Amino acid sequence: MTHHFLKANGIVLHYLEKNNNLKPVVILLHGLSANANSFESYMALIDNFRVISVDLRGRGLSDKPNGDYSIQSHAKDIIDMMDVLKIDKAILAGHSFGGLLSIYLAVHFSNRVLKIILIDVAAKMHPKVREMVTPSMSRLKKTWKSYDEYMINMKKAPFLKGEWLPEMESFYKADCKETENGIEPRSNFEDMQQAIEAVLNPDIHWEELITQIKQPSIVINGNEPFVDNLVLVSKENALETVEMIQNCTYVEVAGNHVTMLFGKGAKQTVNAITNFIN
Repeated sequence: MTHHFLKANGIVLHYLEKNNNLKPVVILLHGLSANANSFESYMALIDNFRVISVDLRGRGLSDKPNGDYSIQSHAKDIIDMMDVLKIDKAILAGHSFGGLLSIYLAVHFSNRVLKIILIDVAAKMHPKVREMVTPSMSRLKKTWKSYDEYMINMKKAPFLKGEWLPEMESFYKADCKETENGIEPRSNFEDMQQAIEAVLNPDIHWEELITQIKQPSIVINGNEPFVDNLVLVSKENALETVEMIQNCTYVEVAGNHVTMLFGKGAKQTVNAITNFIN
């Protein structure tokens, strides 16, 4: 796995890459306030195709422009990135926010998308989605005296339920930076608020968009509670989404909305992805 930077849509994007001599190309699109490293467990398990995990604008080591975190700008970033890398068509695998971005790209840039993999995202999310992402987003407003203090706090996140895995540290390490004030998050809270409001905008009719998907698709659903014993994407809503797409299958895996990215959930998800692609 190697680190790279490129310029796309007027900003610099950072991405991780593995197997750059193989095909097909799978582009991993992370969740709302996550970063490319959230997919490291997936990338470690993927052997048979080229895989790219990108820091979306405002996250990780990518540029953090002021003011534009619309779904349209996110989509243009990915298409321009594909152009720079001379990738004509790709399979998109998106988690949460990245899943909605995958849907948008599959419909509006259908000639560039071979297949889509929707990881814990559906046409209808839990009605309290804003409140449910608050524990994860709250870290973006804090500063810690040391990296050790930061990690102690990250391990206490309620959605982890005390089930910390060493492989999670890479994601959290990529999420912060050392400054003269201590350890600070790389992403800006207001930017991420703008991003979530952009996808929850009632003017974007996700159910209508999803019915327009023509590419083969798969919905991969975490089966465990996220916060307050609630599931962000219920099995019912996930299956409803599957029914809305012409050619789509459903797979349930271990873990909740976040922990499915690691450990047993990651292994089951990569197995589902591999079977789907092959």
